[in-house]
Amino acid sequence: MDPNQMKALDQCHPDILRDVDIDKQFLLRMYIDNIITQAQSEDIEQETTRRAKASKLLEVLPRRGPSCFRQFVNKLRQDYHWIAKKLDTEYEKAKREIPKDINTKLLDVYNNQLCRLVHGVYDQSSVLPLETHPEYLVNQISDSVRILHIRCYRALGISLRDHDPVITCLSLSQLIDRKVHSLQNNLNELKWSLYEEKKKKNKSNIIVLDQKYEKEITKMKKTLEKQKEAYKKLEHSMKVKTKQMQSLSKESTVLQTQNQQLKERVQELESTLVYQRQTSQGTMITEWKM
Repeated sequence: MDPNQMKALDQCHPDILRDVDIDKQFLLRMYIDNIITQAQSEDIEQETTRRAKASKLLEVLPRRGPSCFRQFVNKLRQDYHWIAKKLDTEYEKAKREIPKDINTKLLDVYNNQLCRLVHGVYDQSSVLPLETHPEYLVNQISDSVRILHIRCYRALGISLRDHDPVITCLSLSQLIDRKVHSLQNNLNELKWSLYEEKKKKNKSNIIVLDQKYEKEITKMKKTLEKQKEAYKKLEHSMKVKTKQMQSLSKESTVLQTQNQQLKERVQELESTLVYQRQTSQGTMITEWKM
C-alpha cells in the first residue's frame, strides 16, 4: 500500500475494530478475491476475539500491495458501507495533505530561493516561519511565481495581453533565447548602419580632403611656376653677368697689358731723360771749361 492508503487505514482502525465482524465467510471472500492468502486467513481465524481478528487483518493488509486497499474497501461496502465511505474520505484527505517533510522543503525553497528572487536578499518581512500552514505556503509560492512571470515578461518586452500562441507555448529559457537572438539581430543591424554611416562620412571626408589637396596642389603649382620664372630670370641675369664678367676680364687683361706697356714706356722715357740730363751736363761742363 502507498502511504496515503495506510494513513486511511490508521484513521479508520478504531471503527474497523469496533464494527467489522471477521468471520469465516468474510475471510473466505477475502481469500477468493486474492486479498489475503490461505495461510494469512488461517492465522487470522486462529485469533480468539473479534477485535483480535480485525487487528490481525489490519496488520496483514499493508503488505498485500496497492490494489489490496481498493478491494478491501469494496468488500466493506457490502455490509459496512459507513466504514467504506470513511476509508474513501480519509484516503482523499490524505492525498490532499502535504507531508511535513515536503512542507519543510517547500518552505526552505520559498525562503532561501524564491523569496530572494522576488523580494530581495535583505527583505526579511516576506520570510515565512516554520509553522506556516501548507495551504498558505502554496498560495505564497503561487503568488511569487506569478510575480516572477510578470517581471520576466516585462524584462523580455512581452505584453501580458499578447495571446500569440508562439509566445505562450515557449518556455522561459526559449523566450530568453528568442530575445537574445532578436537583440543580436538589432545589434548587427546597428553595426551595419554605423558602418554605412562611417563609410559615407569617410567618402565625404575624402572628397573634402581631395578638394583641399587639389587647392593646395594648385597653389603649389602656381608657386612653382613663379619660382621657375624667377629661376629663369636669375639664370638670364647670371648669364648677362657672366658675359659682363668675361668682358670685364678681357678689359682687365687689356688694361693690364696697356699698363705694362705704359710702365715700359715710362721706364724708356726715364732712361732717355737720364741720358739726356747726363749728356746736357757734360756739354755744359765742356763749354764752361772752354
